[in-house]
Amino acid sequence: MQYKVESVQYDVAGVHLSGLLARSAVWPSRGTVLALHGGGSHAAYWHRDSAPDTSLLLLGASLGWTVLAVDRPGYGASAGLPRDRQDLDHQAELLFRLADVLPAYLGGAFGGGLFLAAHSMGAILALRMAATEEGKRLLGVAAGGVPLRYTEEKARAMAAVPTDGELVPPLRGPGTGAETYFGPPGTYDPALLTREGRVVAPVPIAEFCDARDNPLTLPGILGKVQVPVHWTVAEYESSNLAGPEVLEEAGRLLAQAPRVELHTQPGVGHNMSLHHAARAYHLRIMAFAEECRARV
Repeated sequence: MQYKVESVQYDVAGVHLSGLLARSAVWPSRGTVLALHGGGSHAAYWHRDSAPDTSLLLLGASLGWTVLAVDRPGYGASAGLPRDRQDLDHQAELLFRLADVLPAYLGGAFGGGLFLAAHSMGAILALRMAATEEGKRLLGVAAGGVPLRYTEEKARAMAAVPTDGELVPPLRGPGTGAETYFGPPGTYDPALLTREGRVVAPVPIAEFCDARDNPLTLPGILGKVQVPVHWTVAEYESSNLAGPEVLEEAGRLLAQAPRVELHTQPGVGHNMSLHHAARAYHLRIMAFAEECRARV
């Protein structure tokens, strides 16, 4: 069976949110996965027409789930959102309002609940959502590439960014180039480093400030999460600290979560869904979503 990925747009609290949608192969669906891209990216992080085998959307649909990869507030159709609505708390509010209207938009394709799959800055957002009272209704969260701790080079580069504009200028210095976000040659399509092949977008400054301060703020947030969490780091992570001690720290901080699964994904760098091994990573996400669905 062929599964279709369609471009969609939703009007949520006066904000146009765009994205990519793949509807479940079964009716009603098993549930809906809301996929949140990282900073400086967009919905195509989760699905590229040139690499269908690595698509979370096509995989999820084939397994009976509906998958919506949304352009987070400040990206895609909502690029240029006022700065006072760009920060992660306001993004969380808009995405919860999107969750409110999705059952009406999707009908039986919405299925049995909402699961968040999220990467990097999007994962910070997903965990913030899961730490709220509204977040208790989520089936669970799969968080990848979370910057619980930055490398020293990345932290210095982020500290040097002026924050008086609307968008983040390119980071400068060691540990900030495109190669920082990928594994060794051969683990990804080299076209992703070309102007034509990159999956990139400008970063709104307000969310950057939240991400820059994340090592200070996230520990307290994690202690409030009360839904299952699948936490993945990349084997070749070079943007964040991601050794066994970071995984252990994440597990300790998620003390209120009913289940925590900690995983190191082989064969990938920070941008896990853009590597050849993305399908293996996405299969783990979908397996965890299925397990979360079974416990409701």
